[in-house]
This record gives sequence, structure tokens and C-alpha cells, in this order.
Amino acid sequence: MYFKKLLNLYTMKNRIIYSLAFLCLLCLSCKEDLLDKKPLDTYTEDEVWNNATMAKDFILDIYSDAVGLYSQNYTDDWTDNIVGNNGINSIQASTIDNTYNAGWNKFSSIRKCNLAIEKLTNNNDISETICKQLIAEARMMRAMIYFWQVRRFGGLIIVDKVLSADANLDLVRSSEEDTYTFILNDLAAAAIDLPETNDRGRLNRGTAYAFINMVALQAGDYDKVISSADEIELLNYKLDTYYNIFQTYATTIKSPEVILVFDRGNEYNTFQQTRMFYNSPNVSNGTKLISTAVPQLNNVFNCWPARWPSQEIVDAYLFNKNGIAVQKKGEEFEGMYPGQMWKNRDDRFEVSIARDSSMLWQTLITCRRGGNMHWTSNIQGTWGMPKAGYITRKWWYEKDINYFYNSYYVSWAEPILRLGEVYLNKAEAYYRKGNISKAIEYTNKTRTFHGGLPEIPSSISASEFWKLYKLERRVELFEEDDRYWSLIRWAKAENATSIPELDGYKLHAIDIIDGKVHIIECPFFTSELNFEYPKRLYFPIPDSEIKANENLVQNLDW
Repeated sequence: MYFKKLLNLYTMKNRIIYSLAFLCLLCLSCKEDLLDKKPLDTYTEDEVWNNATMAKDFILDIYSDAVGLYSQNYTDDWTDNIVGNNGINSIQASTIDNTYNAGWNKFSSIRKCNLAIEKLTNNNDISETICKQLIAEARMMRAMIYFWQVRRFGGLIIVDKVLSADANLDLVRSSEEDTYTFILNDLAAAAIDLPETNDRGRLNRGTAYAFINMVALQAGDYDKVISSADEIELLNYKLDTYYNIFQTYATTIKSPEVILVFDRGNEYNTFQQTRMFYNSPNVSNGTKLISTAVPQLNNVFNCWPARWPSQEIVDAYLFNKNGIAVQKKGEEFEGMYPGQMWKNRDDRFEVSIARDSSMLWQTLITCRRGGNMHWTSNIQGTWGMPKAGYITRKWWYEKDINYFYNSYYVSWAEPILRLGEVYLNKAEAYYRKGNISKAIEYTNKTRTFHGGLPEIPSSISASEFWKLYKLERRVELFEEDDRYWSLIRWAKAENATSIPELDGYKLHAIDIIDGKVHIIECPFFTSELNFEYPKRLYFPIPDSEIKANENLVQNLDW
């Protein structure tokens, strides 16, 4: 029963902290007379929906279902950005089958949204103002759940009302176009009634427009991408330093660039529940690091690594050469000293990626042969060591962390929506509409402010711009769960017959031997990237769901 979880919140007789995955210290008040009213497991639906506080709590309970979907998805792991800790993964290699569940069944979460909308519409016991806001939140979260799914599966079963127990549940899928229309209609309605400002982590008007901006881009509604970005630009968001957005809890939650944040305070959150735990090495002096590795480590890196940046993502960070941005790939430094690879590079590179001779958590790391972070330097084997010669620094709270261990309590804030992405979405929409000058203008916003790179010149051709835009988006949104969906979106928009970035080759690593750079096929990437087109544009509906509903039609080629 949906209310049972909610009503358990009232087992304390004083003020309590209701910790949802995305909200930081959001306080809910409990009154003595409410607590003592009757046994806590016997509240009726009417009592919940006749009380503004309890109705609000029900809405807050849905946040973990909806906003939580967008935290730590790790979809970069499915792309050419990442070498997994064990090499290639099943999605990169395309070895998944019809039993793979990419998240099809979210109907219980959708039902919560529908129930709230139904009970708060024409509600005579709660003020109209409160009802409108709560309905808007429920509609936006319903849209968020559907959007998370439509990118994975295409057309979905649209349920926009509470179904009775005896209803026919063998429902059919709507088209992908109709599903996107439903999502965008929900978001447009929510934008009208959401407040301009709200508690941190809760939805407001800016979050609605930012989601419209993102959804419309994936749907190919470029006018809506631009108009929603226009609305956001009227609000109080502005670009912030890349460091402030990602590298400390305090600066992330206060960043003027962040539109929606997934936020957990350290009372409820451990190091293991953050990206840091899965992006970091597992190595320490004596028990794991060989005694001849230079230098020995200052700190213990006790994490559970799952991913490492590939040489391919490193190659996307441009160089500033005498006021001109140029791309130089690792292979161009073959046989040279590695220091030349790190000079005059995009400012985001050092914030996002730790490389040979970087300082990481007050420790000099050396990714070269004989160094403390080379895959041959672990006594226990290669596990826990960077598999491509790089470590993700983005998301690391180096100033906040005293000890990297799974049960160490640490606050965590992850931007879900931010202005930098809105600008890039707007640039892409202008490009698709043929307005290259405006596309350049909006791409330059993140490129110059975050990257410290010179502006894209206005004289370049559309094809030249598009190459630079794709590089800019790749580095700006590295490990923000964007690249996979962007590659699919571009393929659809261009009626492509393949996605070459995800198909037909092995990812690369840097191997520094005797102080010289060597770019090699990653020895742990045991097979090639494989993207079966058009089959892999969508994930399969799990066979179990097909068997349970005879009206479900499987995606193409699955």
C-alpha cells in the first residue's frame, strides 16, 4: 500500500528529517495530535488527501522514484568514453539479449503520480494554490519517468489515470511520437503552476523548462528547444566555474548554474553511494602496491572502481595553440615525453581527468610503467588499477574527503539539470534549423567560459561547426549521462545507417614506457565495440513482459 511507507514517517513525536535521495535536509513537521490520532497503519486515503501536509509528503515520496532515475545512471559506460574495470561491458559489446531489463516496468511510480493528480484535482479540503503546485510536481515527475523510459524503449504504454483492480491491464504501446507529445504536454502544464523558486532539490519553473529543453531536443522539436531555453534565460541562472559545479558539495548546492540537484546530506549518505567510490582506484602501499612503484602513495585509495576514461575521450579535449583551438590526438605524441600532452589544454581537462604526474587527493599519481597507478603495479593483479592510464577526477570531493572508504559518511550533490547543457541544446537546435551563427554563439558560451578556449570563428562552414560542436558537447558533459543518447539522437536526425563511434574498433589506452608515450589498444578491452544498427537504437522489452501482456509488440530485431 502506497501510504504505508509515507505514514511510517510519523512514528516520531517531534520534528523529523525526511531524507529522499534528491533532497537535502528537507524538514517535515509532525504534530502531536496527528501522531496520537489513531494507530498509524489505519489512515485512510481520505485522511491523507484531506490534509495538506500529508498530501505534500506523498508527493515528496515520489521524488525518489522520478528524480532518482537521473542520478548515477553511468550511461557513459555504454560509449567510447569509458573502459570498464573488467574491460568491455555487455552493452558496449552488444551481448545483451531479450532477458535484459533496461527499466521497462515503472507503472507503480506512474500510478503514484496519477493517484496524486486525481485526488488533488477539485479537492475541497486543501487550498487551490497548494493543489496546483502539487499537481504540477506530480505531472512533471510523471513526464520525467516516461522520458527516462522513452529513450530506452521508444513508444510506451501511456497510463494517465488510476486504473481499477479489475481493469484490463493488457494495454498497447503508443507510438514514440505520441509518447513524446504526452511528456511535453505534461511538462508544459507543470511549468504554468510550478513556483519560480522552491526548496533545494524540489521542482520549480526553471526545472520544467529545462526538462522541456532536453526532451524536445531528443524528440526533434527544435522550436520548443529554443523557446524553453529563452524562458530559462529570463530566470536567475548563470554559468559557474566547472570546479564549483562538480568538485565540492558546498559549491555544487549553491551553484547558480545548477537548475536541479540530486542532494543527500552526510547524515544519510556514505562514500559508497557516490560516483567517487566507483570512479576511483583500489590501491595502497604494502598490501596492493608493489614496493618498487614510484612514488609510494600518501593515501589509501580504498574504492571499488568500475570505469576509467579512454584515450578517445582524452583526445576530445582541444589544445589552445596561439589563440586557435586545435585537436591533437594521443597518437601524434607517440614516442614523446608525456608532459607535452597536458600543456595549454582545455581547462576542463585537468578538472575532469587525472593523468600521469597529476596530484590527486594530495598524492602524486604516476600512471607510467613502474608508477603507483599503472596496471602492472598491483601485487594482487590488475584489478583496482586504471585500465587506460587515466582516472576520472570529475565528481571527486578532494577537499571534503578525509578517508576514502565505503562506509565513510559524506554529503553528495549531483547536478541533474544545468545551464551549460541548456545552452548546448539550444545551439544544436539552431544548427538543425540552419542558423549557424546562433549555433556558434551558444556553443561558445560553454567553450569559452568552462573550457577557456578561443571562440569558434563565425566564418566556419556548417560541417566544420558540427564537428566542433560534437567535441564541445562531449567534454562539457563527460560522465553526465549524455553521450549515449546524443549519439542515438544524431543518428536518428541524420537518417544514419550506423553509429561509427560505437562500432567496429577497440578503445585505446596510454602506456608510458621509459618516459615515452605509446598509444595502444587497451589490453583489457578484449573485443570490439559493437552497435547493431538499427536494432540497438532501443533496448528490448524483456521477454517476461511480452509473455505477461499479449498486446505488447517487441522492438525491431529483438
